[in-house]
Amino acid sequence: MTKFYRWRIAGVLLLTAGLTVARADDFASGVVAYRAQDYAAARQVFQRLAQAGEAPAQFALGLLYDNGDGVPKNDVTAAGWYEKSANQGYAKAQYNLGVMHLTGRGVPRNDARARRWFEQAAAQGNSDAVARIIQFAEGGDVEAQYRLALMYLRGGAVPRDQALSYRWMQRAAARGHLNAMFGMGLLAETGQGTDRSYAAAVNWYVPASQQGQVQATYNLARLVRLGQGQPRDLARAAQLYEKAASAGFVPAQLSLGMLFDFGEGWPRNPASAVVWYKLAANNGSADAQINLGYLYATGGGGVSRDPIDAYARTYAAERLGHPLGTVNLALMGRGLEASEVSLAQARGRGYLNRARSLPSANLTRDEPSTPTP
Repeated sequence: MTKFYRWRIAGVLLLTAGLTVARADDFASGVVAYRAQDYAAARQVFQRLAQAGEAPAQFALGLLYDNGDGVPKNDVTAAGWYEKSANQGYAKAQYNLGVMHLTGRGVPRNDARARRWFEQAAAQGNSDAVARIIQFAEGGDVEAQYRLALMYLRGGAVPRDQALSYRWMQRAAARGHLNAMFGMGLLAETGQGTDRSYAAAVNWYVPASQQGQVQATYNLARLVRLGQGQPRDLARAAQLYEKAASAGFVPAQLSLGMLFDFGEGWPRNPASAVVWYKLAANNGSADAQINLGYLYATGGGGVSRDPIDAYARTYAAERLGHPLGTVNLALMGRGLEASEVSLAQARGRGYLNRARSLPSANLTRDEPSTPTP
């Protein structure tokens, strides 16, 4: 029997904390009316709040049409209100909308959309949605297997269990899921759910990289550079880093900048470092901005001093929350006139606006975490 959420007064009241006091009181009055089976009064309250954009009320209105409580039962209208609520992150609406897509009630049947709604609800701890993801995975849905592996790896929606994560990741990877292949490499490299093995990590990273999985390419570059799991090969490592960097992977761009900047086990070349730092900075990396600021402030190694741009880069990094930004900015400001500081700040705001318009190098990704190179 298909499970939907029916009205549960406690569950609804607990999820109204984000409403204003007046709207919370209105919503509570709708709940009281519903429990008294005064569906007309309940609908009037929920309709007004739902049209004002309140997600719990949109969900409640969807339930009225879903169950036919005081209104003609209408699956299409119910799905429409569930979707409005689900798009605002309301877990119960996400779950019910997932079931509707799974059964083809009110919306076209679409297992992939159903799974995605279940995933969003599960991420908020919805136990019924977690059960649905497990059903998908056990039924052979490779994407569900991968998502379930992530859930067990991270914990939260389910108890954290590295062994189960490894098992589901392996099942998805064996069927060619690229992110799962990367995940298997990462689990082997870090020893999560299995014995740590750089060689095993390489064996997963290589085919994933060859098929375009950029994080696998990046991690493989690091292992090749360090000689972990295979012989050390700087030329091959450089090719792999550049492949990932050219694909737009900001950590690879930043890593190349740092390798050429510091020259630790790598040929030092500050001019090349600037090239890669600029690319990473333009793509939102605060670390690249702070290091560019340092290079322009100190000069040397073929990089010309540029106090204005040094301040501008550091200004952008500081506004992006870099922990070194405030100190470096104060030091750089001592050697500049007030007019130069104003010019540098204006330039820095330009860098900042560009950085904020793009994904940061430090954003959480929808894959297993990448080790620091």
